[in-house]
Amino acid sequence: MRLFYMFLQWFYPPRCILCGKIMKIGDESILCEHCQNTIHWKEGNVCQKCGCSVYTSEKYCNRCQKANFVFEKGIAVFSYQTIRQTIFHFKFRYFKRDAIPLGKIMGDYLLTYYPEWKEKVELIIPVPMFEKKQKIRGFNQSELLAEVLAERIHKQCSKNNLKRIRNTTPQNTLNAEQRKQNLKGAFALENNQEIDGKTILLIDDIFTTGTTVNECAKILYHNGAKKVLFFALCVAEGE
Repeated sequence: MRLFYMFLQWFYPPRCILCGKIMKIGDESILCEHCQNTIHWKEGNVCQKCGCSVYTSEKYCNRCQKANFVFEKGIAVFSYQTIRQTIFHFKFRYFKRDAIPLGKIMGDYLLTYYPEWKEKVELIIPVPMFEKKQKIRGFNQSELLAEVLAERIHKQCSKNNLKRIRNTTPQNTLNAEQRKQNLKGAFALENNQEIDGKTILLIDDIFTTGTTVNECAKILYHNGAKKVLFFALCVAEGE
């Protein structure tokens, strides 16, 4: 089996999941040497609401001080600026295979910096895509990350309960106020018994303005969730 794997690598050489650099045949690392030495997980002074970096003594970033977020707390592994190329390849060049190493990184980050979350989280739910959009892309990247994370921390993943029932305009083309209006009534829950009284962990690939995660959290609370946390692969900084 190992010889077969090595043979395949001649045609599909391993590459760094962050920068895309082609690595040596037989290299089992998911990061090139440069990224191993320069990439950093988010730690230190971070916003206690969304997980982005803060550079003052403030507890919350400017974004979270202004917003009225209903979710309790969120965390992220990376700054978006750090892995934007990886996210682009993952989402728009359909590198579905990246979900496994990226999901494992999320699991390792949670177990290292937030081990108490493993105990308190009862159900993992990915931020959903509109069904037709998901069929076109072939997968929901947040769902793939959620599945890998759930396996890593031994939790149940609910993939089909929270639905995006409206085909909304892509959020990255709108300003903050338009994003809020765009997502009103966009989500629905099929079975509230699954989440009733539970602590839910929402999974998304990118946290930007927080509008999407917040709308999902509203639906979950409305249907009986006890607490809603979120975990993103990366968070947009600069707010």
